Amino acid sequence: MRKEFNQGTLVISESVIDFIVDVAVKETEGVELIVAPVKHTLRKIVGIRKRNKSQYEDGIEETGLSLRVEVAIDFGEIIPITCFMLQERIKNDVERMTGLKVEEVNVIVNKLILPVEEGIEND
Repeated sequence: MRKEFNQGTLVISESVIDFIVDVAVKETEGVELIVAPVKHTLRKIVGIRKRNKSQYEDGIEETGLSLRVEVAIDFGEIIPITCFMLQERIKNDVERMTGLKVEEVNVIVNKLILPVEEGIEND
């Protein structure tokens, strides 16, 4: 991702955004990441102008990022509340650490995680 400043240009690797999202998910109680790579996470850069064929690195930020995160939620968690907290954490962390605007964070819950009782194995 590229952002223009008066003093020059800032280029942020997709792997940096991927890492920020990964940490945000790990820090959100009751949530585990299913799909992490930026190719899945970074759906699009909203309002981007491309300069060459590379997918994102030479784009200039105009409106914001659109992120997609697939997660598993612990059974018993209130899914809408947990996902809202995750969306807020991801949005705030990415914006604070990169200076890029996040337009939307789409959370897809693909799995529930049942608690494992001691002495009982899941097959």
